[in-house]
Amino acid sequence: MTAHSTYQTPETIAPAPQQTLLWVGVFLLLLALGAALFFCAWVFNQRMQGFYRDRVYPHVSSLNLDLGGLTRQEAEQVLVAAAMRTDTGALILHDDASPGARQWKLPWTEAGFTLNVAGTLEDVWAAGRAKGTPLKEQLRLWFRPQVWEVAPRFTLDLAQTRTALEQVAAEVSVPPVEPRLGLENGTIIVIPGTPGRVLDTTALLGQIQTQSSSAAGEMRIALLYRDVFPVEPDTTKVQAQAEVLLNRQVTISAFDVLTEQTLNWTLGREDFVPWLRLVAREDGTAAVEANPEAVPETLKALATQLGDGRGFRIEEAAGQVWDAYAEGGGHVVAYLTHPERLYTVQSGDTVGRIAARLGMPPGLIMEANRGVDLDRLWVGQQLTIPSQDVLTPYLPVPGKKIVVSIPEQRVRVYQNGGLLWDWTTSTGIKDSPTATGIFQIISKEENAYASQWDLWMPYFMGVYVAGGNVVNGFHELPILQSGQRLWAGNLGSPASFGCIILGIPEAETLYNWAEIGVVVVIQ
Repeated sequence: MTAHSTYQTPETIAPAPQQTLLWVGVFLLLLALGAALFFCAWVFNQRMQGFYRDRVYPHVSSLNLDLGGLTRQEAEQVLVAAAMRTDTGALILHDDASPGARQWKLPWTEAGFTLNVAGTLEDVWAAGRAKGTPLKEQLRLWFRPQVWEVAPRFTLDLAQTRTALEQVAAEVSVPPVEPRLGLENGTIIVIPGTPGRVLDTTALLGQIQTQSSSAAGEMRIALLYRDVFPVEPDTTKVQAQAEVLLNRQVTISAFDVLTEQTLNWTLGREDFVPWLRLVAREDGTAAVEANPEAVPETLKALATQLGDGRGFRIEEAAGQVWDAYAEGGGHVVAYLTHPERLYTVQSGDTVGRIAARLGMPPGLIMEANRGVDLDRLWVGQQLTIPSQDVLTPYLPVPGKKIVVSIPEQRVRVYQNGGLLWDWTTSTGIKDSPTATGIFQIISKEENAYASQWDLWMPYFMGVYVAGGNVVNGFHELPILQSGQRLWAGNLGSPASFGCIILGIPEAETLYNWAEIGVVVVIQ
């Protein structure tokens, strides 16, 4: 008989009773430890909640302000103080499509945001107290290494926000270019308009309002635009209208009193094209009209060609040019302006010497440099010299000129380039000299009274303001209150206090011949 043995696999071996009891014991021990830890944590949490029952939980912050441990009243005071600051946050508007990706950072107060203190305080107080907050989250309040940042609440003043957006809109909006007229090989053409864009403030306000309740620190909003298209009227009949407005001519002349040069310009088709604009009619067609507001730009362009800082009195000249153009063309005499200058003091300079060199009365130089001690000039010092226009404020009278020679004590009168009269005169004495320079007749008074000397000056014609209210000019031999004539025997030698004295018939003759604006050159 053959003997058989039986083989058992490990799976079929039953665990020993002692091993099972060991594992059960370990499990129960761990369970007991966990329960004990949970109970301890719960007790600790309850004690901490009790301790902070009347205070904000620790590590709670809003607007980067640590509010942990404060009472509601104390936390409210901190938030109220923060609401009064302008640096609590910012609205950032960015335009990534523009060159350089521009952006505008507007403080909350400027953007219309106001901190909602009551709402923010409620959220701060509720941090960690919300019903159903897990014990684990509550425990983290006491031990967390970082603060619990509560997002502030804001209220929004839409009117203030709209104002801020409109300021940005003024920078970024591009109006459409309306169809306009141009010249191509001398022929009128219509240049199509191009679309523009405007900031969509309504859509932006909606976005900002939506996010305002949860705004914190910085709110970034991308600018939104909407296209604006030009009006495209029917322009099939504008060419004939434009030709009528272009086939005009305006000539401009301006006399430079310093160089005695007359400058001339002629405005024609090329100059008038920018003045024309298309106007849409209700029937969908277009009409052509000239725009007077475009004239100043044409004159400014002419002025850039003059050099030496010269120019026109733009508003005055534009009115003259437009009137001539509106009448179908014509000639305009424009006033030529000169700039204020700076003079650098040189060795040996005095105000009197500077005045004589530059043709500007000393009194006017003094008035232009108030606060400067003109009795103590130093080399390299810069003085302001008034514009020549102060001395010659009127359009020069064409063809007429008066020349006064101080060394010769003569007055010579010219008309259309020819010598009309040559008279003896008396100018200012050494202590009160007659100023040299280029002037004009600026006033006329048949019998002027000089209160400072108590005398009468027949046929007085003012030439320049010597300073203050003193005006020097031409007049007849003066008459004292007694009826006596002064300086009757002194003609031909300096005798006056700055005026230019003429004989009895000569003064009346000059008074009747010269009008305001006649150029006077005193040498």
